Amino acid sequence: MIKKFKGFTLGEILIAMGVIAIVASLTLPQLVNGQKAAQGRAQFDTAYSLIAKSIADMDADNISVLPSSYTTSQSLYKALKNYHRVTIDCGDYSAANKNTSVCIGYSGGNTNDKFDNYYIYNKNSQTKAYMNLFDDGSFVINNGMLIAFENPGGVTNGNPNPMFISVDINGKNKLPNRYGWDLFTFELTKTGLLPLGADGTATEYSKNPETYCSETSSSNKNGATCAYYAVTDKDYFTKLYKGH
Repeated sequence: MIKKFKGFTLGEILIAMGVIAIVASLTLPQLVNGQKAAQGRAQFDTAYSLIAKSIADMDADNISVLPSSYTTSQSLYKALKNYHRVTIDCGDYSAANKNTSVCIGYSGGNTNDKFDNYYIYNKNSQTKAYMNLFDDGSFVINNGMLIAFENPGGVTNGNPNPMFISVDINGKNKLPNRYGWDLFTFELTKTGLLPLGADGTATEYSKNPETYCSETSSSNKNGATCAYYAVTDKDYFTKLYKGH
């Protein structure tokens, strides 16, 4: 006796496919956002670790890591690049004929905000980031990250001017190129490397760190203290990419 098997009707198949499509539309964005958050966290942690290690290696070689030793413009950039695997040395803001696809743009001695498509933390703003915070030397390392310095030199009230080390964790040639998303800033202090905004970093930023990592501010420095929140909040990147 031949057994007859009842198959699905076309209508049942279409209903099933519709249900699958609805479930996919609800879950896929979450999976994608989760992947972006995980990648951002991994890249940020790697960048922080690499910069901290290079400073520790300098110290181990009996090379001073005190800010007071780097009061000449670009001196920190010149010292620290020897402790990274540099693939492209971008020089400082005045260097001509750079590879601007991966380096900070040439400013001709003027403010170079308009030469680089880096934007502030506020995702709803098209305000460009204040690029003078990255113009005292930069280089690209072997994993594609761009490391840039603010080391203007000089001393104010007996203290060396703040020395910032910033990193584009996925390189300038990859988006979003937005402060607090893939661009983060740290400061070399007398107690070591700290995320800008932490206690012990420049007063402008540490006094009110939330001012410079704001979802609403249109300040061209908005994003400068986001490294502090990325370090102190394990869910920073999850929150950042929620809904994106």
